[in-house]
Amino acid sequence: MMNQARSGHDCGVSVVFSQTACLLLLVLLTKNSQPMTMTAHSSKILFLGSNVKITNLPIKEVSLLEEGSLPAYGYNPGDNIVLLAGPVTIEKGRLEQSLTWLTSYLAGSELSPRINTLSYGTERQVYQLFRKRRGSRDSKEEGWFMVKQLLPAEERGSIGPTFTFSAHEYAIAGSNTGMVLIDDSGMPPQICDEMSELNPGMWCIALGISVAHWQQWARLLGERFTLFCRLSDLETTRMEMDSSVNWETIVAMCLRALRTPEVGLWDSQQHRFLCRIIIEMFPHAILYVGPDAIYFRYRKGSLPEKSSSRKRGSVPCYDTMVTAMLTLKALHTNGLDFSRRAFYDFSKQVLCNWKKLDAHGYHFDEGLRLPTLDCSSACLSGLPCSCADSVEIDPSFIEMPYFTPEFEENLDFAAGQAWGEKKKKALRSLFRHQYAYPYSIEDISGTQHLSYIDIIMSVLHCLKEEVNRGTGFDNLPIFQLGHLRTTDPAEIDPVLTLHQVMDSYVSKESVLRPLCIGVFGPPGSGKSFAVKQVADEIANQSGGNPFVFFEFNLTQFAGPDEINAAIDPIRASVAQGKVPIVFWDEFDCRYDGHEFGYLRYFLPAMQDGVTYVQGIPYHIGRAIFVFAGGVKASWEGMERLLTPKKPKDLQLTKTLKIPDFMSRLRVVLDIDGIELPEYLLKDSVTEEEMEELRRILLKRAFIIAHQMQTHWKSAARKTSGLLLRLLLADYKFGARSIEAVIEASRAADRLVYGLPELIAPSAARIHADWRVDMERKIDQFRKGKGVRAVW
Repeated sequence: MMNQARSGHDCGVSVVFSQTACLLLLVLLTKNSQPMTMTAHSSKILFLGSNVKITNLPIKEVSLLEEGSLPAYGYNPGDNIVLLAGPVTIEKGRLEQSLTWLTSYLAGSELSPRINTLSYGTERQVYQLFRKRRGSRDSKEEGWFMVKQLLPAEERGSIGPTFTFSAHEYAIAGSNTGMVLIDDSGMPPQICDEMSELNPGMWCIALGISVAHWQQWARLLGERFTLFCRLSDLETTRMEMDSSVNWETIVAMCLRALRTPEVGLWDSQQHRFLCRIIIEMFPHAILYVGPDAIYFRYRKGSLPEKSSSRKRGSVPCYDTMVTAMLTLKALHTNGLDFSRRAFYDFSKQVLCNWKKLDAHGYHFDEGLRLPTLDCSSACLSGLPCSCADSVEIDPSFIEMPYFTPEFEENLDFAAGQAWGEKKKKALRSLFRHQYAYPYSIEDISGTQHLSYIDIIMSVLHCLKEEVNRGTGFDNLPIFQLGHLRTTDPAEIDPVLTLHQVMDSYVSKESVLRPLCIGVFGPPGSGKSFAVKQVADEIANQSGGNPFVFFEFNLTQFAGPDEINAAIDPIRASVAQGKVPIVFWDEFDCRYDGHEFGYLRYFLPAMQDGVTYVQGIPYHIGRAIFVFAGGVKASWEGMERLLTPKKPKDLQLTKTLKIPDFMSRLRVVLDIDGIELPEYLLKDSVTEEEMEELRRILLKRAFIIAHQMQTHWKSAARKTSGLLLRLLLADYKFGARSIEAVIEASRAADRLVYGLPELIAPSAARIHADWRVDMERKIDQFRKGKGVRAVW
């Protein structure tokens, strides 16, 4: 039995759904009554989408007295109530939203396509409440965000709607250049065969609420099919999403999920994806996966963002904005072809628009409306980057190898849940960043051939530009937390995890015990510096500094009674409303004839949150205990104590309460040192070792730049010879030695800082041995490259 179709216009069109006999809503939209032409040929597009009705309600919280009304029953004068802030607007789902974006983009172009729309299925009601963000500095018209969304009670469909066209539909459903399919049911309509027959050679852009069930479209259309999906759509598959805080792990988990049989878009025989896939990671990143390429862009300095109560509200139109941008791009080129240069330009503009959306939200001018965003080129020249001869070095844009054996091995470890040296290595090698060099590193064939000297020269160039002009680190893939800077995802991951745990602990209404943290690393690696930077960042975000720092070295204690004496001022600071951060340095030192002899005396404070004075328990309160290792330089060294070879050693481990101590730690932070081993400074160094050399030198460069800014602010220019000596030195006490050398050097007001300004060798020997022979070798290399005079 057939149901008569409903149409937005009197066009006499009807569509019949088989089996489900669902109603179909037809809205025919055309910009003009006559067919319009593009630059070379006529273009006709079909928008096909779920039948959804979205009701947007702008609300405001006001005082009854301010509104000039008498208090209603049950309210007191001055109570706040929620009222409508303006007229209610209704839109036909994401279908109409995408058309609104596209119309605004087309208004600024020479394109004039003819656009038709069809919607399918029974109508589903969605309600969205918008409120102006509190504390927003936006203008009166900006700053409106969705604070609540009410979705239909029905579950996602298990069988996609299938329907056949009557004779009247061919004028709309056929002869289209392209098609935009927007599905909100979770099961897209399986009409790909019919649509391909009606529209030979058409391209299709799809947006859904599930990444699965698109196999038919991908297999039939191939590279002419582009699926745009959300990161949350992948989380409903076998993505095994963890609380990772680095982009490498997020991308690795995405690629692993996309290749699962549940998604069905990976051709295991051809070892390639069937279609083009774009994954949003709003508002900071976007991933492209195609049949022959993988590109990823993230906002410089950003990291995966979790929802936060401090920033209420969202902008649900970010996905339809990208859908419209994809459609506009397809209209320009009669289909989507994402070369590296093309996606470089497209992704840059997407993140630019997302940044505006995330910051300013919807507009409100006699009703909610979408903001006006730019869809022009993201390149400085004004031309699309796809038209440029080359793409400039951009640390936030990554082109990944297409599933080589080495890449797949790194992918498995990077996406895995186990944390260890293999995962750290995978994280460091998954993204191959481009770096600047002060000279050409390509041979006649255009192939790059690097040596360890090239790595040194690259880092030296960055360091000199930074300390002299403040721009040397601009093109590095830096993640920064306070003054802590790193290019190492394996280092920033635990630091940001520590930030999340500390922030959560401080914001809790009540706590039972101190938060206990373990920090490991070689002497001078920056263990206390990392924790202090995390604390400063939390203090800046909260608008006040709740922390006070204490530091005790257990090697200076005569016995366990001094631990209780040290806790007394800690309890006093808690009573004053502060959150003490207590560093227990060298907690693993020797006492009573054993290493780790003090551990048992910390257990009452760690477990029960009390300290005993003459047998009387005293509650400690909210505090953060940081246990910094001196004997063991890593957490793995601690774990090896639990599996000794001799049973006698295991019994001693239990007697010293080492397992009990370890089980009470909530976060563990491993900080790598800055030691520069000799094997990295040889011609036989491998590619993997060169990346290790770069990582160590960059870490040194960040420390040198920070210390120079602290102690040498009055100095004007620093010479390459001076910086090279500081960069290559064999430091005896890590970052502590770099600080000592720079601080002790003559900080006189000079126009140029060079080697004569460094501390004398008789004093420098305490902290460093200079690698003079290597400096001379680098200097000769610089002369040969003709860059010595330039620098």
